[in-house]
Amino acid sequence: MDISAIKGTLIAQLQAKVGLDEAKAKQAADVVENLIKEHGPALLGGVKDKLPGGVGEALGGFLGKK
Repeated sequence: MDISAIKGTLIAQLQAKVGLDEAKAKQAADVVENLIKEHGPALLGGVKDKLPGGVGEALGGFLGKK
């Protein structure tokens, strides 16, 4: 699953559950994406080695960490 698929799901959920219009939901999803890209790899740092086979590497790849 790539970031655009997750972003689409987040936008749909923000519209359905919170009642945001499409523009506001997209804006909120952009903020979440930027936070994950900026802080995600650092947050994942120590947890990656404790996750079952391959999950840590997959999350690291998803967050842009090589």
